[in-house]
Amino acid sequence: MLKINIIKNIFICSIFFFITSCSNVSQKHTSAWDPIEPVNRAVFSFNMFFDTYALEPSTKVYRYIMPDFIENALTRHFNWLKKPGGALNSSLQGKFEEAFNLVINFSINSLALGFINITGENQDIPSSDFDQTLTSYGINPGPYLVLPFAGPTTLRGVGGTLLDGTLDPLNLAGTSNVAKVKATELPIKALNTRAKYFDEINELKYNSIDAYSVFKSVYFQRMRAIENNVDNSSKDSYISDGAIDAFFIQNE
Repeated sequence: MLKINIIKNIFICSIFFFITSCSNVSQKHTSAWDPIEPVNRAVFSFNMFFDTYALEPSTKVYRYIMPDFIENALTRHFNWLKKPGGALNSSLQGKFEEAFNLVINFSINSLALGFINITGENQDIPSSDFDQTLTSYGINPGPYLVLPFAGPTTLRGVGGTLLDGTLDPLNLAGTSNVAKVKATELPIKALNTRAKYFDEINELKYNSIDAYSVFKSVYFQRMRAIENNVDNSSKDSYISDGAIDAFFIQNE
């Protein structure tokens, strides 16, 4: 059953990559191509509605009852879970030293399940994902998409997310058990990341003339920064990269 799922997801991803590679867009592949903007805006409005009436009120309660040290521990744990997949992607990108360091970091911090940073290394450094790996091989992003609950991405990003889930070493180690754990952690992660960027997201939601355009702009700024290996954390925009992810139920 596991092999069938892997083959199915890889087949679906290959279709995505074929479509994006055959795209006749003349722009550089980091530019914003939004051919279905009316649909994307409708989905974005739905996500805003969900955040306003479900996620934001829940996050207020979460922030009130949850001590900061527990929030920080949960953030470290969620970052720790991404290390094996990050090591695999770093290897595929030829970044073998980075992959080795991620494996060592994951192994040592596994003694505390990632809740405590035993190594003392910066845990906020994002791990590579398959979207970045595909970028390194010259795969075009394709059209910009906004997915319900999951938020902004591209056609390439959808394929990369499928590959992340399919080939993640943690998933391969025990699919059914890992799926149950991740299903349990998902709402906690959504609340934790939303709480981390609470003020930034609310600033965007309630004080931006066109929140959709701001989100799209920041998303593609980050894409260009990642592809050019540039630190994008000190830009002038009041909304950070992490807030883009935290606003939606996806990896941050």
